[in-house]
Formats: sequence, structure tokens, C-alpha cells
Amino acid sequence: MSLQYIYRPAKVKSSGKSPVLLLLHGVGANEQSLLSLTEGLDPRFAVYSLRAPLALGAGSFAWFHVNFTAQGPLHNQQEAEQSRKILIDFIRALPKENPDIDADNIFVLGFSQGTIMGLSLALTEPELFKGLVAISGRTLQEISAQAKERSYPRSPKVLLMHGRQDSKLPYTHGLNTEAVLKAASFDFQFESYEADHHITPQMLQDLHQWLIKRISA
Repeated sequence: MSLQYIYRPAKVKSSGKSPVLLLLHGVGANEQSLLSLTEGLDPRFAVYSLRAPLALGAGSFAWFHVNFTAQGPLHNQQEAEQSRKILIDFIRALPKENPDIDADNIFVLGFSQGTIMGLSLALTEPELFKGLVAISGRTLQEISAQAKERSYPRSPKVLLMHGRQDSKLPYTHGLNTEAVLKAASFDFQFESYEADHHITPQMLQDLHQWLIKRISA
């Protein structure tokens, strides 16, 4: 398990093994940043909150370096690919590392750059996990290009969420990802909100309800 993380076992043990939620934070954050989202979560979930591998400063980490320019964000493709591979290895190792978790009920929740990584995983390794909550992110151009060249007989379900006033990753990124998922025939739901680049109470309520329905499906 090459990534540092915080693990919280399921508060309620249902029959069998526990479904899993992996939290992927945004650039400049850390493994503590998204934990508060799980307070109202279905108590059957075991939670892994992962720390991105690249240190930017004290308590500040990233999945890859990115520069925001007038032409849009420019990212380090090599770092993004390396982080994608690290996450694949992490998820594949989970059932061996923790025999209490259900390998068929793994979900990913990402915010911002964490969403970018979640979408990269979903579009390149579609059988790796069951569902993705993708908040305020975008799809990398190289990943979109790969998606156009393949079919998806099996893919995770996706809840795509984006603020219409997002000043960091504008709403058009959400619309672009919607088009990518539609072209790939993913089973997804796209919800937009009166919000900037943050997670609102309504988003929390919606994602919690979406997850509850998916783990029992």
C-alpha cells in the first residue's frame, strides 16, 4: 500500500463484507480534507481517505502539478499517469490487505483534482470499482482521447456534480465530461448547482442518497 491514508472501518457491520469508499482530495489538500463528508454517510461504508503522492508544502499535496493559464489548466501528464497507476495498484491490493472489505462494492469520491483522477480511473480501468462521485473536476484530454478509441461493456456508475459558478474549473468542464461519458455509454447522472468551487450541503445530501441506492443495488 504505497499511499498514505486514513482508514475508518464501517460503523455498522451488515451481513458479509463492508462496502468501501475511497476519498481523493484536490490539489493543495490532504487526507484529512474530505473526511467530514463521511459524517452523514451510510454507516455500512468502510472509508479510506488517501493522501496524494506529491508534496507541495506542509500538509499540502497533489496528484500532479498544474498551472492555470488564460488558455486553461496545463498539467504534468507524466505525474498524472504515475498517480493513476499508483491508484490502480492501491485498489487492486485492497481485498488482500483488508479481508473485511467487499471488492465488488468499491466506490470512489473525488473533488477537483481528485475527481480528475477518479475519471481517469473510470475511463481506463472501468472494471476496477462500482461507482464514482465526481465533484467539480474535469476529464484530461489524453484520457478523453483514449475513451474515444474503446468500448465499455462494463463501467462504473457515475454521479457527476459541478457548480455553475465554478471559478477554478469552470462549468464547461462538467459539460465536457458529460459529453465524454455519454459517448462512452456510461450510466451516469449529471447534477449542477448554484455554487463556486466547493461542496455545498445540497451536494452532500444528493451524493449520500446516490451512494445509499448504489451499495444496495
